[in-house]
Amino acid sequence: MKITRAITIFLLIASLLCLFAGCNGEEPIVTDPAPGGTEEPATELLVLVDNGKSDFTLIRSEEASGYYLDTAKAVNVKIKNTLCDKIKLADDWTGPLNPVPADAHEILLFETKRAESIQAMADLDIEGYLIRVTDCKVVIVGSSPAACNEALYYFFDTLIPEHTSGGRIALPIGFEKKQEFKSSDFDIAKALREGKTVCADFKLVFHYPGIEGFRVSQGSATDGKYAYVAMKDGSGAAEVDKIVKIDMATWDVVAVSETFPLDHANDITYDPVKKQLIVVNMLSNTVSLIDAETLAFIDATALTFGTWGAGYVDGASQYAFLAHGTPSGLVITDTDFKPIRSSPLADSTGYVGQGMDADSKYAYVPLSPSSGKNDNIIQIYDITTGEYLGIVSVATKMESESMFHANGKQYMHFNSQGSQIAELEYYIRFE
Repeated sequence: MKITRAITIFLLIASLLCLFAGCNGEEPIVTDPAPGGTEEPATELLVLVDNGKSDFTLIRSEEASGYYLDTAKAVNVKIKNTLCDKIKLADDWTGPLNPVPADAHEILLFETKRAESIQAMADLDIEGYLIRVTDCKVVIVGSSPAACNEALYYFFDTLIPEHTSGGRIALPIGFEKKQEFKSSDFDIAKALREGKTVCADFKLVFHYPGIEGFRVSQGSATDGKYAYVAMKDGSGAAEVDKIVKIDMATWDVVAVSETFPLDHANDITYDPVKKQLIVVNMLSNTVSLIDAETLAFIDATALTFGTWGAGYVDGASQYAFLAHGTPSGLVITDTDFKPIRSSPLADSTGYVGQGMDADSKYAYVPLSPSSGKNDNIIQIYDITTGEYLGIVSVATKMESESMFHANGKQYMHFNSQGSQIAELEYYIRFE
């Protein structure tokens, strides 16, 4: 009886060991869960195009202009030519009689009044772009025209091909692509050498109607903190001018010089070593030197050549001039105005020569429209070799006068109802 009870206890212990550890040293068998138990749900898709048809509307801002208006039109054309033959381009206007259903299928281009665009811009906490796919919207935003272009190239060249199958374009709902792209990363020389059409969008930041009879703006420059513009009074036989000093932090006028005999004052550049403004008189082939802090007249110096534009070559202690006579063209001099080298200027038929700007890489030569032209252009030259690289188009008929740069930004100065200054942003025209 005791033996039987011992055997029974032994068998019970062995059974428990098999239950917890598996018999013969094997792992316990785990069965698959029932179908659908823990499988990942299928990705929901937003069908953009199916068999060449789409029920989406392309939406731009009602207030879009310049780059944003032109590019919205170009995107519409590209979609019609490559994705589907019928898609409508509309603006973001809404009203009591024109409500937008919450589930309307839309491609939102750049900043619009739609909640999805507003949220995307708020979430774009870097200089670059963001593409987001919701349950009924494709949202594309960027921090600059160049960044918006990068977003569009990614959308058409990468995202669309990756999600196209059998004539159907279906984007994953919840997709998001945020990419850094700084405006300073834009390589204008590379774009021009590749034959790209380069443009500059502009945003007006300053308007000064003038003072007394001095209402015609001419040359301009900056020391990085202040901008300086020449305002001309051409009512007399000899042209006279005043220099206006502007705080670039607020765009307020902080000082106006006395009246100086600066002739046409066609351009100005700033010498950071001497802290002087170099004003191109143009009519008398001289430059006038003006103290940048006090706006006091220092001296006038005759040049060995005629000139209508001037710039300071960053980091080189050299001036760049647009010159005629001997030498001529784009002329580089030392700070005593002695010529070092020169190179020819490109043809500018249909445009009027104005001032210039220079940095460590390029010379920028703005020309205003004439002979029926609808834009200003900027000729770009390699500042070291003098090589002509091509032109940048600025879509305005206002008369450009000069250009200058400061703190990573470039500005164009216009003669339009006095002095107007615009901040420029370069980009490749989207096609």
